[in-house]
Amino acid sequence: MQENTKDKEKYNFLRPTGIETFAFIFSAGALQWLHGTTTDDDGREIGNFTLFGDLLARMALADGTSKGFHRPLMLSVGQAQYSEEQLSTHWNMGRKHIRRLLDGLERLELIDTCRSRVASVMTFPCLLQWMAKDGSVVSNPFIHKQREKNIRSDILILLPSRVP
Repeated sequence: MQENTKDKEKYNFLRPTGIETFAFIFSAGALQWLHGTTTDDDGREIGNFTLFGDLLARMALADGTSKGFHRPLMLSVGQAQYSEEQLSTHWNMGRKHIRRLLDGLERLELIDTCRSRVASVMTFPCLLQWMAKDGSVVSNPFIHKQREKNIRSDILILLPSRVP
């Protein structure tokens, strides 16, 4: 977790674990957004890449039941169950702000969401594959097929899961 101790308050952001490297396809607009910041309800700026990393950390690395939810879902590898209310609390932003942020991430094709009355699930169509700590490579089953065809117009980036 990353801590921001500005004004002696702590904000915990999750970091992806169990992954050695990621391979992404980002559009120019998505890359520009990731480079920017978002302001929380107290006027503090949070790096968008930190927020995106927090969402990635919620992704299932194996098929199974999600944890920490009133109504946990069976998730496939590459899916993440989320709650706007939980994100609102963790990120110190109102639910409307969270919803607008998630809608923007969908427009940039960084995430796809499926919201229902029971639960909300997101996938990461910009994520091609990742290498687990054990060296196994997992292809993302939720990448858009159209996106794979347009790979020349997007930017392919390989990132380590942690920065030294």
